[in-house]
Amino acid sequence: MSLTPVQNNQIMENYFTMPSKRNTGNLGKDDFLNLLVTQLKYQDPLKPMEDKEFIAQMAQFSSLEQMQNMNTTFSSVKAFSMIGKEISATVKDEESGELKVITGVAESVRLVKGKTYVVVDGKDILVDDITDVFDAPSVQPDRLTDFTGMIGQKATGVFVDAETLKAMDITGDVASLKLINGTVYSVINNANVVIDDVLLNEDEKASFTDLETYLAGKLEKGEEILAVLVKKDANGAIEAKVRVKGFIKSFETNEEGEIVSAVMDGIRIPANNIHTIGN
Repeated sequence: MSLTPVQNNQIMENYFTMPSKRNTGNLGKDDFLNLLVTQLKYQDPLKPMEDKEFIAQMAQFSSLEQMQNMNTTFSSVKAFSMIGKEISATVKDEESGELKVITGVAESVRLVKGKTYVVVDGKDILVDDITDVFDAPSVQPDRLTDFTGMIGQKATGVFVDAETLKAMDITGDVASLKLINGTVYSVINNANVVIDDVLLNEDEKASFTDLETYLAGKLEKGEEILAVLVKKDANGAIEAKVRVKGFIKSFETNEEGEIVSAVMDGIRIPANNIHTIGN
């Protein structure tokens, strides 16, 4: 069996944090309007701005606004045309400051404060950061039938973190198959795992208090989480950590409030990575 983790696993990273500071060297429509209001406020009352001059400036303002709206619309159209295709983007890592390349399938589009983002496995990618777009590879219609025998079976497969290339066996029940970017994935339920941490988006960071409360909230709402799973040896030393998406089904804590075990549903593992079927 051949494992190709970078191709088979989707990117499992923390949600991309968008920069909030704009380039103050560029004048936007709000800046233009403020300048116009200031000019009107401090004009000489004995020599007020002539009507034609005022109309000309308002026309410039309207033209600027329309151009910005056109740019936003163009970015949106371009982003929507990428849905279902594999994209490659160069983004800046917040922690290291280094540029890195991220690839994955564009799942949806988000518009945030006038900027357009393509969502790749839960991560927001600014359209302007996308460097390449590829058509999803064609797949034979009977490809899924190669793995239908797994459905309903208990299975163990190798999950590989596409970013760190760390691997971990995950065992659970194959609930269904899913075709993503030409790769067949087994959707694993009832997987017994140890959650070491979770990765949060900006809204979750603002309301996060502790891991137990966070997991309880996600369990109640039935929302997907991006969890950091840990594997330890007999002596308690950490062997591997991987980041995986799925739904929290249940969890247990010790007296210190630490998560000691959990059960997750909806974990996607490439079907080719399943190496054991049954007990």
